[in-house]
Amino acid sequence: MKVLLIQPPEFHMITTNVPSVVDEESGAYPPLGLLYVAAYLEKHTRHTVEILDTILEHLNYEQIEDEIRRRKPDLVGIQAMSFTLIDAALTAQAVKRVDRTIPVVFGGPHVYIYPHETMTIPEVDYIVVGEGEHTFTHLVETLAEGKNLAAVNGIGYRDKGEIKLTPLVPLNTHLDDLPMPARHLVPQNRYYSVLAKEVPITTMMTSRGCPMQCIFCDRPHLGKQFRYRSPQNVVDEMEACEKMGIREIFVYDDTFTIRRDRVLEICRQKIERGLKIQWDIRAHINTITGEVLDALAAAGCARIHYGVEAGTKEITKVLKKGIDLDRTREVFTKTKARGITTLGYFMIGNPGETKEQALETIEFARKLDADFIHLSVATPFPATELYRMGFERGLYKQDYWRDFARNPRPDFQPELWEEVMSRDELINLMQWGYRRYYMRAGYIMKRVLELRSWGEFRRKARAGLRLLSWGSKARAV
Repeated sequence: MKVLLIQPPEFHMITTNVPSVVDEESGAYPPLGLLYVAAYLEKHTRHTVEILDTILEHLNYEQIEDEIRRRKPDLVGIQAMSFTLIDAALTAQAVKRVDRTIPVVFGGPHVYIYPHETMTIPEVDYIVVGEGEHTFTHLVETLAEGKNLAAVNGIGYRDKGEIKLTPLVPLNTHLDDLPMPARHLVPQNRYYSVLAKEVPITTMMTSRGCPMQCIFCDRPHLGKQFRYRSPQNVVDEMEACEKMGIREIFVYDDTFTIRRDRVLEICRQKIERGLKIQWDIRAHINTITGEVLDALAAAGCARIHYGVEAGTKEITKVLKKGIDLDRTREVFTKTKARGITTLGYFMIGNPGETKEQALETIEFARKLDADFIHLSVATPFPATELYRMGFERGLYKQDYWRDFARNPRPDFQPELWEEVMSRDELINLMQWGYRRYYMRAGYIMKRVLELRSWGEFRRKARAGLRLLSWGSKARAV
């Protein structure tokens, strides 16, 4: 059987925020989830596996149809997230236009939250609910052998027109058993990021699940239990990436630094092996110490992403961040002192937040003077505490995300938290905040002086021009 895994386009991405120009999404990134599924399928079966990254290839739907005709798959798997659901559905339609008999399988975070609703999409034949490596492989084998689908846990299917959902598979606690992502199935040398000093780049996951309690977290499918790979297993993958010619790794863990001893051992082993590949991580302010920063800097960690979110203690408490703003200032200062680039995440438009408090957040970000910031408007995504709070406070009258899951229409626009400020005020304030941060002469000069290559200049110049164009729309506040 030939299995084709597709990363759908993002023509209809649902967002209320600035187009990605400065954050970790600004660039072309390998579809890590699909690479894991493909690797597991290759290791445990004899089926042929291919990956189609439509974002990297800039494919429209007519071109996707051409790829389906050329590749002639026996089964197609499509990644589905809530904010790319429209494109996932349109990709499924493209598959069915070529050949209605090709089975289409949806998997991903959206499917976990809305399994029954996903199965109501006519072009979806099967769904994989939860972590996909084992479940998808079991489903493919069962279909290939014509066996009973009811024996496959963690899936959805139709039986005589009736939607059937089987019991969920427990979360995988033995991540070392997973094969390394199948990077050989994608043109790895073409992936890049505006943040990276060098290319090509790749993505990597060293743990799953985050025990933090942030009310806006939209990754329930990974759970709250921190499950992690051993230091040796992690560094083995870093070494394999370096041998492939990859120059930088973006670690996609929600919070890489949960276990201090593990962080220190990964750094020690990377140094011991003499690996030069750079990497960046996401960290929680409360998990950072001088010892951790020293180890990360010595091991070639180029960048740390910190989720600060708010610049006032009142809103930090609302978001359940559990961080102290004075400690945040200290951590940013110590990180930069060790030559590690910083990126800060910030949100405005949070529950109960006034315009004055939102402006305080923007000013707090400016005083931290991170190398990059990502400023967004708080958006209540499905299955988050923030979304539930909206109903409890009477802000929302209907489960609009569930309605969208049943009928993914192009004109859908997610609600914001308009308890204090309107949508227009929030969007304008975000535009103004970006312009105020990035359009400083001193900031621009500093970034220019740090450039290492013509390629890096081109990537950052394109991002800067987009940001200037977008931010110029902001009205005075």
